[in-house]
Amino acid sequence: MMSNTYKLVKIKLKRDSMSRILTLLLVIVAALAISVSITITHAASPPQIINANPTTLVYAPGTPVWNPYASGNLIGTSISYMPLAMYNQFTGVLYPVLAVNWTLFPQNKTFIIYLRHDLYWFNGSAVMPFTAWDVYAEFYIGVKAFGWYYPFLNASLVDQEIRVLNNYTIEFVFNEWSPQQPYYILTTEISTPWPVWKPIVDKLKTMNATQATKYSFNVTEFVAPYWGLAPYYVSSISSSYITLNLEPMYYNGVPLLASWLKVFPFSSWSLYSPTFIIWFTGGNTQSMTAMMGGKAQYSWVGLSQQQVITVENAGVGVMLTPDFAIAALITSSLVYPFNIPQVRQAFLYIINRTEVAESWGLMVTFPTWVNTPTEYYTLNNSWNGVPEVLALYPKPLVDEVIVYNVNWTYAAQLLESAGLYKKGNQWYLPNGTPLTLEIVTPSGWTDWVTMASVMANELTEFGIPTKVIAVDTGVYWGTLFWGTSWEAAETWVPWAKGWSSIWMGWNWPWWVFGWYVPVECCIPNSLPEGC
Repeated sequence: MMSNTYKLVKIKLKRDSMSRILTLLLVIVAALAISVSITITHAASPPQIINANPTTLVYAPGTPVWNPYASGNLIGTSISYMPLAMYNQFTGVLYPVLAVNWTLFPQNKTFIIYLRHDLYWFNGSAVMPFTAWDVYAEFYIGVKAFGWYYPFLNASLVDQEIRVLNNYTIEFVFNEWSPQQPYYILTTEISTPWPVWKPIVDKLKTMNATQATKYSFNVTEFVAPYWGLAPYYVSSISSSYITLNLEPMYYNGVPLLASWLKVFPFSSWSLYSPTFIIWFTGGNTQSMTAMMGGKAQYSWVGLSQQQVITVENAGVGVMLTPDFAIAALITSSLVYPFNIPQVRQAFLYIINRTEVAESWGLMVTFPTWVNTPTEYYTLNNSWNGVPEVLALYPKPLVDEVIVYNVNWTYAAQLLESAGLYKKGNQWYLPNGTPLTLEIVTPSGWTDWVTMASVMANELTEFGIPTKVIAVDTGVYWGTLFWGTSWEAAETWVPWAKGWSSIWMGWNWPWWVFGWYVPVECCIPNSLPEGC
């Protein structure tokens, strides 16, 4: 089925170590499109499903790939973990998964979660019961060692804030209440079996908040053994493939798939081969080629309008999905002069978002110019209806909204106010050093590389020579993006509504606020003044 009109955005990249509170100022550029390519095969035996994933698999045995706190982990990529609940962003409804129910007590800042009794961890050869202690480990370590959910949960008070009431009930008592926090918690994938992570929890309990922060580096290096908590478990990993098998209905009398059928009673697992393969092709174009060659059955890829036509002509079914995200150029506040608010704000007036989006096709990418906490075209089905959306916001928030249209004159004034000056067609720092910029981006994502190149051309024309460095996709998301050495990078700001939203978590705030920026002092898509 093909839709001729659509609003599209995003390739879903699951959380690596989103537990970090992120420090970068966001320059919103464009919403990226996705095509879902589907080949339907009619055969007597259940069809084999191979997913052509347009990223690179970075895997080395003996590394902390099953550690949710380590960068480059495979927790989300392996699809063998489940959240407490799934959030449907169309309806605002939460679907219970690991949790069976929950209760909110806003007046007491308390949130109680009741868990299912009949789910089990499985690694292919052994089982362990899933309990509230597994959930406790996930959040206790995250809050105590990594500052998750600050200031709503506080590392120094975590022993009072997160408590196991019994094996299947866990309580959160927030230091500060926010109606959003239960959504963040419920949509978190649980990947910390208690017997594995209990020693680390016990060590953290002996530490104060400062000591726990230092110990976080030890936590990220911990090589946890694999235990899956999903209908499928990982059976093998190679340099380019993750192979998953459907769990047996029972294992040594313990219900595995039998329990998951209660969670997902309308599953279609029996229609396909019990072996599921994720093939990491390295990029959108490679995935497109795999689909056209009949080597993969489906793929989520960002394709241009011309590529969509090419794929369809090759006999591959294409479904264009309205799956929204905001892609952004972000500048590091750790690198001078981008730690100066006026410099960061100037970039918002330099880049022509329409031109950037148009480079990949205005039918699949849409420019956005407003620093609002929600992509405004998702609210009124229009990407130029700013006034209608702002009318929905509380007045204090509307007063903070800035529309960033292209204005090179004002951008120059902002740079000059920060002490920079222009000679000829080159901007200089106050000490006489030419201002240049490098934008890093995943090499396999041709849509992002294309749009980054347009941004680089615009900045160069303005007088800031800019070049694009395309980095291997796995290296980019596994290590580089989480480092502090780059000046500017491409990433998503928030993820929003889409047909696949039932599988999506609530937008993690540190993807919206920027790296290491304290959560409590910003709103999503932070103002150029930052915090």
